[in-house]
Amino acid sequence: MFIVRKAKETDLSDVANLSEIWVSESITYGLGASTEELLRNNIGDYFWVAEINSQIVGYITGSMHESDGLVVIEQGQHYLEVDEVYVVHPEYRSRNIGHVMVDKLLEAAEGNGITRSVVYSATKQWQKIIGFYEKHGFKMWFVQMYRYEHYFS
Repeated sequence: MFIVRKAKETDLSDVANLSEIWVSESITYGLGASTEELLRNNIGDYFWVAEINSQIVGYITGSMHESDGLVVIEQGQHYLEVDEVYVVHPEYRSRNIGHVMVDKLLEAAEGNGITRSVVYSATKQWQKIIGFYEKHGFKMWFVQMYRYEHYFS
């Protein structure tokens, strides 16, 4: 069984270690590890951790923004951006830990009157992540792709 709770100052070292593990997995393009100093700025309503037997196995961070006039969020509207979601081990990823963390983050935003949210992902496992976020009511806004070599059909 796991619990999801707001992150505390004492969690920063463990979360920074998880961030380094995430980078070492090479499952996300361009990801740099979050340091304790960077994570400290997230302490509050939009930084949650998941624990199993008092060991942190996942974390989620989010940040509040005011829209400059996005296609999907009108100018002046406040919204939550889901910044980082990570669960450390594939074994834990099948236990709905990520889903519960997203729910907690969205509930915290709604409790603060924020009902709009966005998420960006640079995961190499994009097929999985689309389904993951669709379960939370997210819809596709745009797709960006890249290509290195000439494609021959």
